Amino acid sequence: MRVLILTWEYPPRIIGGLGRHVYHLSTALASLGVDVHVVTKDYPGAPDYEESEGVHIYRVLSYPPDIPQDEWIPWTLQFNIAVLEKSVALLNELKSVNVIHAHDWLVAHAAGSLKHAYRIPLVATIHATEYGRHQGHLPEPMNKLIHQVEWWLTFESARTICCSKYMQDQITSIFELPTDKVDVIPNGIDTESFRKDRGADLYRKRFVPPGNKLVFFVGRLVYEKGVQTVIEAMPVILEKIPNVTFVISGTGPHMNQLKQLVKEKGLEKNVIFTGHLDSEALGAFYRSADLTVVPSLYEPFGMVVLESMAMGTPTIVADTGGLSEIVVHEETGLKFEPGNPESLAQAMLKILTDVELAARLTEDAFSFLGDRYNWKRIARRTLEVYRRAEREYEYKPRTLKLCPPIPEEALGQNS
Repeated sequence: MRVLILTWEYPPRIIGGLGRHVYHLSTALASLGVDVHVVTKDYPGAPDYEESEGVHIYRVLSYPPDIPQDEWIPWTLQFNIAVLEKSVALLNELKSVNVIHAHDWLVAHAAGSLKHAYRIPLVATIHATEYGRHQGHLPEPMNKLIHQVEWWLTFESARTICCSKYMQDQITSIFELPTDKVDVIPNGIDTESFRKDRGADLYRKRFVPPGNKLVFFVGRLVYEKGVQTVIEAMPVILEKIPNVTFVISGTGPHMNQLKQLVKEKGLEKNVIFTGHLDSEALGAFYRSADLTVVPSLYEPFGMVVLESMAMGTPTIVADTGGLSEIVVHEETGLKFEPGNPESLAQAMLKILTDVELAARLTEDAFSFLGDRYNWKRIARRTLEVYRRAEREYEYKPRTLKLCPPIPEEALGQNS
């Protein structure tokens, strides 16, 4: 079995959970004997080609260089041209590839073109949707266009993979995708890697005053990750427990708004922004934290939850999306009402003031992980999807079919 994987993130480029997902899936597939070739974006200092852990990695220059990445549409089109050029040369050299696997809309145009040019079955993993990111509200033309590209990617795919039942319900509804065309395969966790000793105290001392409780968040700083809810809950926490530090790890377009909110609340001494953390520092913070908070307003899955559980850290999540499928309330963690600071504050106080509860939750959470989120198991299930895509694939010429109408509630006031 030979697979061509297209993704805009791959180590050392890690922006969010997608990059880590593709890395672990690719290396796990390679360990099962699959010939894995990954085409991805370039990264400063990383080679144009390398073989690492059995995976062939090709990095392409996204050009022209004067298009800033935050102008997503023109940037994405240029990136897809670069991916297409590299993939065409690669496919001509390899002679045969069983499956093309595309990760999210950022590689959709290249994936669809390769599918038709070489008549190779296409599998797509939808990690998140524009409709979901904006909570069913698509206010701008760019948001609507991304939504349509996501739909087109699922339409072109022989099989579509998503990470949770929540996501399956969403994409079958908004994309009018047949349920039997969708495979639910969860994200995974490299448990042993996360439980390595990483000198946790050294990292904690850099950001947290001695004797303070440490509440930890890691993720992209975008509105839908809900960090603002934790900041709004902090005054309630500090009334009961004055010695609490909230550490925010990550970068993103919402950072300035979050810093402004911290300033307005007078929380500069209790809320710390670390920026991006490498894997060693990330593991250290998980290990040293008294509590991990995952306050997302929208979350297809939530790899952070698995990482926190694997590190033995009590975890609180918003009761939404894929998070609700991982955490069992008061058994493997606590849940709170999304976007509700009071609900979150009560859950945080419960864990921060009850040592026995915190210990029981972490013990039960680690037992819950078991083998269900093991990457080799996930790779085997993905391999089954590849084989099914091959069996069911029948080439059909490209046809004109329009995206289903965007639901009325998603159109926004400016439509």
